[in-house]
Amino acid sequence: MSDCVAIAPELAFRQQIAETLQHASRSMATAEQVAARELLNTFDVQLKDDNEATRQDIVRKVTDAYVATNGALEAAKEGEVESSHLLLQHILSTNFDVKGEEYASLVKSVLEAVRVGGEAAAVAGRTAKLEAASRVLNNTYNYIAPESPLRLAALLALVQVLGASDDLSTLPLPSATVSAALAQWSVSDADKVSFLTTAAAVYESAGDLATALSLTLLSLERSLVAATAEHALALALAQPNRFELDDLLKVQGARDALTGKATELVALFVEDDELEAVAKATAWAAANAAYVSGLGVTGLDVDAVLRKVRLVALTTLAARSATKQISYADIAKALAVDEVDVEAWVIDAIHAKLLQARLSQPLSTVRIISVSSHGTRRFGPEEWQLLERRLTEWKSAVTDARQVVDDAESLAAQGPITHQRRQPQQRRQEQEQEVAA
Repeated sequence: MSDCVAIAPELAFRQQIAETLQHASRSMATAEQVAARELLNTFDVQLKDDNEATRQDIVRKVTDAYVATNGALEAAKEGEVESSHLLLQHILSTNFDVKGEEYASLVKSVLEAVRVGGEAAAVAGRTAKLEAASRVLNNTYNYIAPESPLRLAALLALVQVLGASDDLSTLPLPSATVSAALAQWSVSDADKVSFLTTAAAVYESAGDLATALSLTLLSLERSLVAATAEHALALALAQPNRFELDDLLKVQGARDALTGKATELVALFVEDDELEAVAKATAWAAANAAYVSGLGVTGLDVDAVLRKVRLVALTTLAARSATKQISYADIAKALAVDEVDVEAWVIDAIHAKLLQARLSQPLSTVRIISVSSHGTRRFGPEEWQLLERRLTEWKSAVTDARQVVDDAESLAAQGPITHQRRQPQQRRQEQEQEVAA
């Protein structure tokens, strides 16, 4: 596609217009194609008085043709759609002030047309046309200057088209990348928040709650709105294997923005003792099922909340175990579940990477191998005492191991045992010396 941009300056203006208009006509009905050819003849007449105003008027009409055909996504051969759009972007940027309002308006109208055409192609199942729309938007984004606010419009259109095609995995939008782009774009905070909110909604609809949350948090950093904070809380809790709320709560003012039932929900995960939280969460869930469901995030209900509270409690119980052996009965009591369900809860915790453990059905015990910090949040007196006890055990074990190593090194320094035995002649000489004495 870069070849098109490189060649474009070599083409005369009339040829540039002819190429773009000819491509747009392929997406028109037969009668409209005839009208497009007649329009080109009209341009020839206009260009007899070649000046800036004439050229701009012609470019406006060509742009209208792309808008009217929803991006002119029909093509005679592969790559033609992208080439024609890059040529159109070149024509726009060379005939209008790229910092002017009219240039921005024309580019946005083309982006919107391509978005509409791409989404229509997704609904119709026309994969080739859909992919062409995605490539056009991606190329347009790269063509636009990095600091231009138009990049925001291009990226949002691309997100929406990929969302319509359930192909957002190709555009992960990591938080650091988005933050860097937002800092570079010359747009207001209100526009940035609007972009982030819209993009987050697209990712949420596609089931990518992690990206939706990261975009929502970026929005929250720029505009502290209680509803946005509450929605971010719901997005965090709806992710099955996410057990921390740190990213949300570290946003300045976010904790204060959460009020009422949202505050009570947060307390279950960050304030109450992990083991005591199970009983509190059970009672809270029984009274607030409608509230949790009303948060409107797929996968989030009171059962999901209780699951997380119990898994955090199980992880804490494992972390506090001095012997690293926990009976099924103790786990059942801590989680307020039947003992027959204990193995399922331990396996769930293992799959969630909260801990590593081995189950012993004959002994009805769980042997803890390691515990993840993601499921434990508190480090109080009990944890300090346990750490001290384990450090003493490790110190003793290291001392014993070091003694074994020292003994082995001393033995090795003496050489092979055969070299340490006295020869018969040496023994006789020693015996004779003893008799003579």
